[in-house]
Amino acid sequence: MHNVHRIILTALITIGLASAACAGPTEKITITIDKTVDHVIDSAKPSKKPGKTMQAPSGDMDAHFIKADEYFASARPLKGSGPTDVRISTMITPPSEQTKGEAQFMDSYKGSEFWTKNFWKTRIAAPEDLKIGTMILHKGLSGQHNTYFAPRDQKDARNHPWKLTKITDTSDLFKGEVIVVGNKKVKVDAIRVLE
Repeated sequence: MHNVHRIILTALITIGLASAACAGPTEKITITIDKTVDHVIDSAKPSKKPGKTMQAPSGDMDAHFIKADEYFASARPLKGSGPTDVRISTMITPPSEQTKGEAQFMDSYKGSEFWTKNFWKTRIAAPEDLKIGTMILHKGLSGQHNTYFAPRDQKDARNHPWKLTKITDTSDLFKGEVIVVGNKKVKVDAIRVLE
């Protein structure tokens, strides 16, 4: 409801109550408000509510839209204790003695190429993986109530960095959630683990 409508409605109620008070004592005052009001969104921001999977994974993609030959890689050094941004990447050159153990990757979102020692093969987490201290990955864009959800489609999986972090609390597993570094909630079906 727009602010103008709220002001008008408040004024009408005030006038109605004032009129009833001037009319003298009555047994009962009844104010009826028509509750069939069109809902208008005050903000142009899109909803961040989680949705069901809009696109089914195809080919050799898993439920997070990750291909079997893809890695998660970080061009930057790992942070000491906080979450690290990682990207879905394809290995171009494998690590070797000549490359000092670094591999060359291409970022699946921007197509940028980089060398790094920080790369991991992953899989979707199983219930037995969800323990305090386990290193996990989850999509880095949170949804409703600052909770991280599984990607809804291939674009959702690839257009945002993922987070490499650690489980710090499993007391909400019965709700289908764990807590990670930074006191953030992650849905169980959104979690990947290192192979």
